Amino acid sequence: MPREMLKLRKGDVALKIRSDGTMELAGTSDKPMMDSKGNINPVILFSAAWAKKDPDLMHNLIVNFQNCVREGYFGEEAKRDYEKADKLKQEEEAKKPSAPFLNPEKIEEPVLDPDSKPSVLSLGDEFETSSSKPTVTAPSSNAVGSSSVGDVASGAVTFEQPQPLDTKGHLDRRDS
Repeated sequence: MPREMLKLRKGDVALKIRSDGTMELAGTSDKPMMDSKGNINPVILFSAAWAKKDPDLMHNLIVNFQNCVREGYFGEEAKRDYEKADKLKQEEEAKKPSAPFLNPEKIEEPVLDPDSKPSVLSLGDEFETSSSKPTVTAPSSNAVGSSSVGDVASGAVTFEQPQPLDTKGHLDRRDS
């Protein structure tokens, strides 16, 4: 897109916002910030909003801009383009499935039947803490360094430390 320059006439004011966000005001040096009726120079007013970037203020500016385009302040072509874009946006939103957590009015509370709840007694001995059942089984000893389990009936478990292998043990293990 070719670069275009605004041509200011005597009495015009302008605000230039560069791509890095910095601003430059033109035509404001010979004009007061506020006239005798209390109206603030719009270029200075908008530059203050741009400089501060208050989220609420920026949201209101965007909504105001959308309303102005919708009402035709920027021409009929801009108005038609906005209506097309708005229609496409509504069609896309209609295609998306609505998530219940985003639409609290569509959340249905589950109806609980008191008879359907499991009772604590029906869980059986799943939570039994008695040591009448063996909880540890003794593994078979298969090689040097295996651990052995002590008294299973009492629930006590002891482990033997593996002995370090010497050269003969390494060779025997490798060749087996």
